[in-house]
Amino acid sequence: MLPSPLLAQPAKGDVPKAAPKGDAPKGTPKGAPTRPDAPKPDAAPKPIPKRKLASLEPSIAAIAGDNAEEAAKAAEALGGDPTPPAHEALLDALALGLPAPVAVTAFNALVQHPAPPDVIALKRYAGHHNPAVRSAAIGALAMYPDPAAHAVVVAGLHDATGAVRGAAAAAAAKGRVRDAVPALFQLLAKGEEPAARALAALADADLARKVGDQLGQVPDAALAICLGLILKRADFGPDPARVEVVRAIAKIADAAAVTALTDYLDATPKNPPRPSRQEAEKVVEARLGGGK
Repeated sequence: MLPSPLLAQPAKGDVPKAAPKGDAPKGTPKGAPTRPDAPKPDAAPKPIPKRKLASLEPSIAAIAGDNAEEAAKAAEALGGDPTPPAHEALLDALALGLPAPVAVTAFNALVQHPAPPDVIALKRYAGHHNPAVRSAAIGALAMYPDPAAHAVVVAGLHDATGAVRGAAAAAAAKGRVRDAVPALFQLLAKGEEPAARALAALADADLARKVGDQLGQVPDAALAICLGLILKRADFGPDPARVEVVRAIAKIADAAAVTALTDYLDATPKNPPRPSRQEAEKVVEARLGGGK
């Protein structure tokens, strides 16, 4: 059996002797300072200083107090603090329950430094009896890629209150929640403008084509708004896709169609020539019948 390398004694000159503890390693110029304070690779993270924790105490006390204005200011202060104890204080306050205005401020504070545990707290408030609180919680959830957060946004599109549905539509657009598209189409069929705006924000060429196919199934004005917003997006394209949108708008009888195309013409330069712009000009001129 070969001897263990740990037990084998190296020959003289094979391995340099380890420097005594506290001395500079071999090769360090004589007199150079050592780095006893240098961090070790596997050193544990430093604890939050007690002084820092103490500085949070006034805000932690104020957010739980009876003065709503002071509580809201405390929530803002905690949201501006990037340390974990400040974030945990916000979550603790929400778990204990906050008045509606303070809760809304706390949601905005949370999303300044979003963390996975936030979703549970925001989900609970998304079912609050106050529509403004529900709207704010759903809007905050747009900042989280968690599927559980997206599910709450989609559920908000079925809320009984229009303002909450509008907030959920805006959240779906902001968070790029593709699972919301079927529910957004349902709301578009009811003529709800927030749904039109959300679909426009989410649309690629394929989705824009599906929106155009809704002619006769959704109110003309809502359809024109949605397609017009898609057309004005600087990131939508290529131009053949914009031409398709122009032609879809041209089929809409409502005056909102002319408004959508006119807005597109106003938002785009004449040069370099763009086929979609030329197509839009022809439609507008034909509709206005020389009255412009």
